[in-house]
Amino acid sequence: MTTSAPGRARALLDASLPAPGEPRLLALSWLIKTVGSGLYLTTSTLFFTRVVGLPVHQVASGLTVAGIVALAGAVPLGRLADRFGPRRTYSVLLGVQFATMAALAYARTFPAFLGLILVFLLAEQGSTAARGALVATVGEGAERVRLRAYLRVVTNIGITIGAAASALVIQADTDTGYMALLWCTALTYPAAAVPLVWLRSRRTRPAEEAGRTGSGWQVLRDRRYAALTLICGVLSLQAQVLSFAVPLWVLRHTEAPPVLVSGIVAVNTVMVICLQIRFSRGAEDDRRAARMCRNSGIALFAACALVAFTGGMGGWPATVLLLLFAAALTFGELWLSAGSFGLSFSLAPEGMHGQYQGFFSLGRGAAAAVAPVLIAVLCLGDHPREGWLALGALFAVAGAAAPLALRVRAPSLSTAMK
Repeated sequence: MTTSAPGRARALLDASLPAPGEPRLLALSWLIKTVGSGLYLTTSTLFFTRVVGLPVHQVASGLTVAGIVALAGAVPLGRLADRFGPRRTYSVLLGVQFATMAALAYARTFPAFLGLILVFLLAEQGSTAARGALVATVGEGAERVRLRAYLRVVTNIGITIGAAASALVIQADTDTGYMALLWCTALTYPAAAVPLVWLRSRRTRPAEEAGRTGSGWQVLRDRRYAALTLICGVLSLQAQVLSFAVPLWVLRHTEAPPVLVSGIVAVNTVMVICLQIRFSRGAEDDRRAARMCRNSGIALFAACALVAFTGGMGGWPATVLLLLFAAALTFGELWLSAGSFGLSFSLAPEGMHGQYQGFFSLGRGAAAAVAPVLIAVLCLGDHPREGWLALGALFAVAGAAAPLALRVRAPSLSTAMK
């Protein structure tokens, strides 16, 4: 029996989307939020410097200080998601982000900017933990990892849409345009909360028991989870290689055409959108997820080795090697995302996903904080080739440690209560 063309088209569409119901609602919410992220990432610095009138060094220092301080809120806010339910906590934090983003439109002094951006980034840390806990309640096992992979794809699509939409405002370069765009960004937060209304509110029994017995801080006693958080945090430095190192390296250290910076980003984006779900298959198994992290370290070492030899190289050879670097870097990202999806969920006790997801985000947050200085010293300093190879070795060692970290014994709930 043959299938009609409309039937095949519908089957293909269903296969490319999350499962109907709650997973699809969560993906829609995340798409709306990441469109706002794309708008914010591309124009926020321009707004704060041109409209607000803050010097560049104040904007940079304010964002750095607020980002580091906000890391402290990840676990406590994640614990709130365990206690009051991830849907409710996530919705409230989206409301906080809307209020602070709207207020930033009228901030005209550095203290006002610093205070508001600190609250905004605290809410962002908490929403990351609450959203992870929400994913854990919507799916289980392979379904949970697959949904997280879909959200990763949605992230790239949403940010791309937001960045493209902001191009017209950047081209016009007017205060009114930047103000309107900031308000559009703010409105994406309550809009992202709307699909959550149709999600069931869940509070699991283990979380309630943990809150009464005092084991609500178990993640701080879980050495295995801490080790894997550190490992995945080190491997997540690859994101800063793409956003921080690549533009400076291509323009200052190679003879490749400047447009190649956009080409590298495009290769990364397309590969993640097309391959992330496929790479995430099997990540619900702890050993396979750890091997994915190991593969990530190998791929990232290969990427660093490739880019290390492009310094001072002529246009076409440098272009070829940099495109191979982009592919290797993205393979490392795909394996890391898949492995970290699986491990961060499966190793967290049921009912404690909020605090565990909050703790896991500390690895990525700390890596993002130290990456500019580390990468500048190693890869953009006086001995860049050796620095790139050293960074690659760091990636390889971190990846190799992931399977070993699984052997560390995790604390039991009864131990945590003592």
